[in-house]
Amino acid sequence: AYPEGMASCVAPIAAAIRVPALARHAAKPRARAIVPLRAVNEAGEYISVRDTIEAKIAAEIDCEMLVVNDDSAKHSLHKGMHDGNAKTHGAESHFSVVVVSESFAGMNPVKRHRQINAILKEEFDAGLHALQLTTRTPAEHAKATGGK
Repeated sequence: AYPEGMASCVAPIAAAIRVPALARHAAKPRARAIVPLRAVNEAGEYISVRDTIEAKIAAEIDCEMLVVNDDSAKHSLHKGMHDGNAKTHGAESHFSVVVVSESFAGMNPVKRHRQINAILKEEFDAGLHALQLTTRTPAEHAKATGGK
């Protein structure tokens, strides 16, 4: 397929690129530690990830409004979501959260999101895959929703 003389130049280069890449992937073990995402209360009853997220945020931030939605069903058919490749270990993997708090005053959105992510570090480590955050002060929320 290559012009005469070119095949002898291309083949060794392609082999040199391909072999180390394959060796690199083959050398790495694919095993992952599975940490259960599900929390259990003192009575041994399952606590949903949604409830855990809500409780942890409410305990750390004085919220005027806190809404946690489990959006996992919208993503259940995504390739690789529940076969271990995305680090998810259950049906509760995607959430959207709205937090309205006066404590966000003077903080930029990145700092607000980092604060929430730090609160939920254990959940991320255990397999929480996606968290869509809306963080506002009461004034910002009133402006965004038309006072509702």
